[in-house]
Amino acid sequence: MQFFDLYCSDSSYLGMTFGADGTTHRSIHHTARHAHLKTRDYSADDPAAIKRSTRLLGVHPALDGSSEQSVKEWKEVLTDIANIYNQSPLAKRDGNLLRVIDIFIKLSGMHSDHCAKEKKDAQLMEKEKQKAIHQDLGEKEILGMPNQESLPHLIKAQEDMIKHAGGASKWEKLSALEQAEQESKMLEQLVIQLGEAAYENLSATEKRSLSLFIWVGCGCHKDLNSVQGGNAAMMDWWKANNIEGPVPLANRDNAAALKNVKKSGPLTPAEEEALLKTTRGGVKATKLAGEIFNSSSDKKGYHDTYRWWWQENVKGPFTFPDTSNNHFQTYCVAAGVLLLHLPHFIKFLEYVKQKKQNKQFNNMEKNLWSALHCTATKTELAALALYGQVISHPYFRKTRGAGNDVNMLELGPLHKKVYQHMQRIIGDPSFVLGPSASFEAGALDGEQWESPEIFAAIQKLAPELPHLSSVVVAFFGGAAETWKRFTSEFTPGGLIDEATSEERELAWMPPMNDVNEGALGAFRVLLTRQPQLTWFSYNARAMFHHNDTQAFMDTIFLPEDYKFIRAMAQKAEAKGLARKRRQEVTHHWQDKADKGIAAAEMRRKNASEIADRVAAIKMLKKAADVKGLKGMKLKDTLRAYLKWGAPIPKGITVNSPVGNIRLALSAAIDSFKAGEWRPSEYVEDETTSGEEFDLEQGESDWDEEEEEE
Repeated sequence: MQFFDLYCSDSSYLGMTFGADGTTHRSIHHTARHAHLKTRDYSADDPAAIKRSTRLLGVHPALDGSSEQSVKEWKEVLTDIANIYNQSPLAKRDGNLLRVIDIFIKLSGMHSDHCAKEKKDAQLMEKEKQKAIHQDLGEKEILGMPNQESLPHLIKAQEDMIKHAGGASKWEKLSALEQAEQESKMLEQLVIQLGEAAYENLSATEKRSLSLFIWVGCGCHKDLNSVQGGNAAMMDWWKANNIEGPVPLANRDNAAALKNVKKSGPLTPAEEEALLKTTRGGVKATKLAGEIFNSSSDKKGYHDTYRWWWQENVKGPFTFPDTSNNHFQTYCVAAGVLLLHLPHFIKFLEYVKQKKQNKQFNNMEKNLWSALHCTATKTELAALALYGQVISHPYFRKTRGAGNDVNMLELGPLHKKVYQHMQRIIGDPSFVLGPSASFEAGALDGEQWESPEIFAAIQKLAPELPHLSSVVVAFFGGAAETWKRFTSEFTPGGLIDEATSEERELAWMPPMNDVNEGALGAFRVLLTRQPQLTWFSYNARAMFHHNDTQAFMDTIFLPEDYKFIRAMAQKAEAKGLARKRRQEVTHHWQDKADKGIAAAEMRRKNASEIADRVAAIKMLKKAADVKGLKGMKLKDTLRAYLKWGAPIPKGITVNSPVGNIRLALSAAIDSFKAGEWRPSEYVEDETTSGEEFDLEQGESDWDEEEEEE
């Protein structure tokens, strides 16, 4: 399916964008990839009908998580697509040829989360696009040149190639294969050089049109990180204002160490370390609740015990938010749920306690019980839940609820509005707290709260939380600061802000990275249920269903196309692609392990050699002796003086300028002669007397000190 979609010369298809995400499954890194582009609508009656489509390019095991490897694998995936399409009867009927550089030329942007690795991926992909542009322009230059114009370029390139090989005599000694490889590289470089020159001769408008490439980050991660920033600021607020914060929620080991700690009195080192490692607060409470009521493991937590009790006592089905998977967004939801049903959660904990033979909470249950009775913890829960109602849910309604054709590049005003609304709450928290608070003024979009019941529960509880207003301001302050940092691609004057509506359409990208995360999740679930499946089998199934392949086949395919894909499937099966990929991954990591072992051995050998040389260094008798030291001898002398504990200035290392090292050593020698320091590991040469070192206390004291050592 996607083989045809990725090739089209129609102007309305000029732009496409890529998105990717990675995860680890059974310790192997896997990457999901999608392409966003306009395609023909194969379900429509009108053959000219087009639509916005997102095509799954598969989930593939990666050799490692590096950006360089990621880009290499992007090129491998695209090369496979191009090769299969070019061999197909469809390509022959249409008279088209799909090249990887054609895909890169049309690549207008990348969509990912905000980690540094994904940003680097986008930067490298942009370089590949620019290289493809130069190659395409260079090829057109050569094809458009008369022979008499192209010949001088070719002669000059050949001369440079032979010169680089070491001259004509060495060139002639190369094998025919080696010469062919060099000539191929020479021609490729010549094309690039001509393309670079042609690119520089283009107008600014033409360059901008050709080089359009925009990166944008996932909106879900923007909100997630803003909640994290808000939570960090909220947790810091208690200490900054010298107010007792949430109750510590120590794990089992730390709880044992803190069992007998009193509020007054000094702490032992073990107690200090345990207290330092102990977490607390609203987010911790929601995580504990998630583990108790809806653990990711069926063997842990209460699951149906909790749900059946809830059905009987609260009268209605209810599942606690899955805090083990969705992180901070779910923490906001879970915080609201805990406050909305606070008495019921407390009653359930009492119920499970009485069910036990020893009538005791385990450590996790005890922590949650303490958190639900802690005013400061409930204050943090209220701040988390309010942020979800005020910012997160309205933001997702605007980005997820408006259909599948929302362009992230058009949402600059929305992201600016989010920041401004946060600032509004910081300036006057009464918009979300107090008797006059309403969704019209408090919610980001001015629409009804996602959960009016949760908002009402917070308002009812607010009088019991004396610091709620200040904590909410702190939370929104930390969230706003983080939001501003994670929406930097929308900065006024930036690439997205200055892009035209046509450019934004060419670089269309979804607001969220859901398709890649969803593909990875589906991959993990299916391979957990059917572990015999390979990634190759999964991709065949997933891409068929996701890419609207049946409609494509019904519209385009002829009998020869069915015959072709059956033959290609048989060839792929015979090649054992899954087995070969497993071997590649294994050999890759084995090579890295071997290199690591060799490097460690080399470091050990070098360290041993340095230690032997340093051990042979004798203390210099006068500062003037430093002038005669050069190269490794100078560096080893510095190492020896550092080992002896000489007063060498901080920052002076063997990599420092030679002049600085000599000054430091000269000063250390003068300082020693003045009796200001003693070598901690120095063993005096038998021919050296104490008088030669100008010791104030005499030779006997020096000998005595050596004997003690």
